[in-house]
Amino acid sequence: MLGWWTVISTETLAQRALPGGGNKEAILATWEAGLGGMDWIVDLCKQGKAEQHSFNGYPNRFTALASEITPILAQGIPDGTMRDFHGKGPVGWKGSIKVHQDRITACAPDQLLTVEVWDQS
Repeated sequence: MLGWWTVISTETLAQRALPGGGNKEAILATWEAGLGGMDWIVDLCKQGKAEQHSFNGYPNRFTALASEITPILAQGIPDGTMRDFHGKGPVGWKGSIKVHQDRITACAPDQLLTVEVWDQS
């Protein structure tokens, strides 16, 4: 598959970078998407609402405040059959989307979240 696997976590960049992958209970959402599946977080960076820390695809790492990310997640991540890959929000493949709404709701608006986007090619 050509595309991206996205993981959004409450862990810090340093915690996510540890060998072994971090704390599964800290993950807010994961999904796989096609080639344009990273556009939404890049757009947040262009607007000054997120910051990119690595960009080699293994993974691309970003941070943003929960106040920027949680409203996007609250809207849901449409599967790839329901949305154009060049839309304004995140897109996923049908069946690969996992969203933990209870964890998303528990985030404070000023909490810094880590977004990892892994190259799937």
